[in-house]
Amino acid sequence: MLTLLAEVIPLALAGAISPVVLMGALAILDGPRAALQSAAFSVGVVATTLVLLILGFLVAVARRDGDTPGWFVGDSAHLLIGVMLVVAGIALAVVRPDPRRTEEFQRRFLSGKRPLYDFALAGVVLMITNASTFVVLIAILHVVARANAPFAEEALALSVATFIVVLPATVPLAAALVGGARMRARLGAVSQFAVRYGRFAMAALWIVYGAKDVVVVLLG
Repeated sequence: MLTLLAEVIPLALAGAISPVVLMGALAILDGPRAALQSAAFSVGVVATTLVLLILGFLVAVARRDGDTPGWFVGDSAHLLIGVMLVVAGIALAVVRPDPRRTEEFQRRFLSGKRPLYDFALAGVVLMITNASTFVVLIAILHVVARANAPFAEEALALSVATFIVVLPATVPLAAALVGGARMRARLGAVSQFAVRYGRFAMAALWIVYGAKDVVVVLLG
């Protein structure tokens, strides 16, 4: 169990470092109903993450033929995902994020009086259009499916991964509920740091983790 968690947690942390969801969640804190709107946004983020992980895991498990692993858990997929992480990490470090994406999000979802389901939809949209989310989730699914551990261990690993990946949405929600203005200010500083340097930390994690997978396959 600890071995599987040790593989999953770094990948989930790499997903949580992404500033896209955090910036959206912090923008909602300035709204007139910050607590309710943040809760709706968090529901969208959490639900999307759970659906993607559960569906992906079910597909991976369904392709296992008894004791024979399917392609997704084989060495070729291990190598491919390792290369994907390395390439994605390099691209993430080189390509600067476009601030217009956050501005567009604020314009479309946060302007004027909107019903709560719009904020839940915003959480869904940010998750499914965030390329870094899919890179992380694919890698997590591969690790869990490849481990072929007992169901309870796989469920725990996916639960821990979900908890970590959605922190950029749930931490601002906690701030809206109990944190007060001081906590919001601190989160704003964290957001600025994440925008400037978060992608480099994420890129480093992806490159190191992906290179490890590539070396394991090539030397194995």
